Order: sequence, then structure tokens, then C-alpha cells
Amino acid sequence: MIRNPPDVVKKVLREEVGFGCPVLGCGSPYLEWHHFGPPWHKEEHHRAEGMIALCREHHIQADHGAFTVDQLQAFKRNAKDNWAQVKGRFNWMRNRLLAVVGGNFYYETPVIFQFKGKPIIWLERNPEGYLLVNVFMLTTSNEPRAYVRNNDWFNTGGEEDIECPPSGKRLRIRYPNGDFVSIKFIEISSQAEAKQRYPDASVERWPIELPVTAVEVTNVVAGSGLEFNAKETKLGSNVMRNCFMSHCGAGLAVG
Repeated sequence: MIRNPPDVVKKVLREEVGFGCPVLGCGSPYLEWHHFGPPWHKEEHHRAEGMIALCREHHIQADHGAFTVDQLQAFKRNAKDNWAQVKGRFNWMRNRLLAVVGGNFYYETPVIFQFKGKPIIWLERNPEGYLLVNVFMLTTSNEPRAYVRNNDWFNTGGEEDIECPPSGKRLRIRYPNGDFVSIKFIEISSQAEAKQRYPDASVERWPIELPVTAVEVTNVVAGSGLEFNAKETKLGSNVMRNCFMSHCGAGLAVG
């Protein structure tokens, strides 16, 4: 058995603490998995009732005895009520970004997707010239949704799951109605790496210099016919895939 628990256990542990580290005053969404009932060195197990999600700092402290079993159990019972809003930040800031959204590629294109004149997925440059990611989640539910504003992301409640590993390079948020967003940063060092990751794209024709950092965005608006999945963009009955757009004001506009 390896110490890393199955995904189904991780999901239970994340939801249990409200998607933020349960140590009072922390709330970090970058979670790891601590075994305490019993500790891993006494029994190798993945029983959720004997585990808790903690940030890396507090996980290390817990491994060295900082918290009693009673305190950890109290964290499990009460932490979900501590965090009205969980937030994090992508520290991946680059002067050049290749946006990979719904199976299509956008370079030097500040607005990736615009809906009814409003940017939904877009990039902004800060005063230092770094490109920062922005995502505004659409929904048919009339309920608030998580958002990303210049690399800072925030939840708004009602999430079924928020997954954000300590690497800080990936965020996935799911909602009970099927709404979904995923953001991931990937370093692409060569044309061979690009071809391996995007085998159906004509990467040899891309007018960009490698290496480059790609930011991959997946977004599903449940019940709307609008979907940016890993392979393609769906707009009702229309499908787009493997298109490369460069130096456009807005890559895709609807409404």
C-alpha cells in the first residue's frame, strides 16, 4: 500500500474540512493527507475516519505530534464551518502564455472567450508585464460560482468538490448540477513535448517560440450546450478543435 490515498478518499477529506486546512486561522486550500487513527507507521490504511486533510505546513507539524487525536477529531467535526470563502493563488506568472481552451490554442490573444460583450476567459498584463489568468464561470443555475481574478481564485459556496494540490499548478472545481472548471499550468520545452501533449494539433506550424508555458482551461456550463472540454469547444451543435489563433483581440465571441 502506498501512503497516497485513493481519489474517493481524498474527495471525502477535502469536503469534510470545507476545502481549506482546518487549523484555526489557516484555511489553505493546498491540502495533503494525514493519518492519525492510527498513524501510518502503526498501520497502513486509508480509512477516512482516521485521516484528515491538512496543508503541508500543518501536516508536517501533525506528523511530529503538534496536535492531539482529540484536536484532530475536533478539526474534522468543526472545520467545515470555519471557511465562508476559500481562496488561493496561481504563482505561475509569465511574459508569454499559450492558452489552451476547449481543445483550441490562443497566443497573444487577451480575450479567449467573450459572451454577450463580456469577457469570460481572458488574460491581463500586470505592471511588470506578466500575464495573469481570469475566468468567470457561467451557469444556468442562477447560483454564484467560483471565479479567478488575475491569478487569484475564490470559491463562493455550493461546490461539490475543490481540488488544488500543493504544487499550486492545478485547480478543479465541480458543482452538483454538473458545472465544472479546471485550470492547469504546463511547461512545454520543445516541439516534441508539444506534439506528445497535443497529438492532433499542427504544432510544427505554431508561430511561437519554445519553450512556453501553457495554461489549460476546461469549463462546462451544464445544461447550456456550452462546453470547453479537454479535446474541443462545443457551442450547441457547433464544434471547434485544434484551431490556433494569434494576435486577436477576442478569440471567440458569442452573443
